[in-house]
Amino acid sequence: RNMEDRIESANADEMEDLIEAAEEASDVARLLSIVSTCALRHSQTGGDDDWDAPAEASLDSFYRVVRSRSGAEICQAGTRATLFESLREWREEEAIVEVALGCIAALGIGREERLDETVGGIDAELIVDVMRTYEHESPIQEQACLAIEGLAGLSGVLKARLRAIEGIEEELRGCFAGGRITNERNKKYAAQAAAALGLQF
Repeated sequence: RNMEDRIESANADEMEDLIEAAEEASDVARLLSIVSTCALRHSQTGGDDDWDAPAEASLDSFYRVVRSRSGAEICQAGTRATLFESLREWREEEAIVEVALGCIAALGIGREERLDETVGGIDAELIVDVMRTYEHESPIQEQACLAIEGLAGLSGVLKARLRAIEGIEEELRGCFAGGRITNERNKKYAAQAAAALGLQF
């Protein structure tokens, strides 16, 4: 059976070996397929928490592989939309929220194939909702700021959509000056996100 079929038919336990093999091969496309399948199964089963572990593991692996690469490669179509799918599906799970945002942030302004076709799947408002939900979780605030900066620099459409979100400036100010980001060195992430949106602190 080909790999796509194996991913499609795998149960939650079987995903572990598939994730490990995909990470060893530095196969971003395969990891993304696993991320997507985990979100779909979680949704289909009404939120069965068996899918939490493989979802987190596949996102972690995706993050590591993306971070280890040059960053010059172009992402396949739908990459960010798939990551947002996971963020939406597990928005109540702090650990998965953090790593999904980390993956979006790690892509930075890396180009994505046919972004104009999949940009509708990028739910910019969800990032701000997550910032509000986890306002006392500094690592999530940091990753959210980095994700906003990357998305704003990626596309004018996304920049305009982010700028239009009510309260986004207050959220970023909360990170920069309001103590939401506790690591002094990393407060600059909020300033960078604001600058990418054309806001001045």
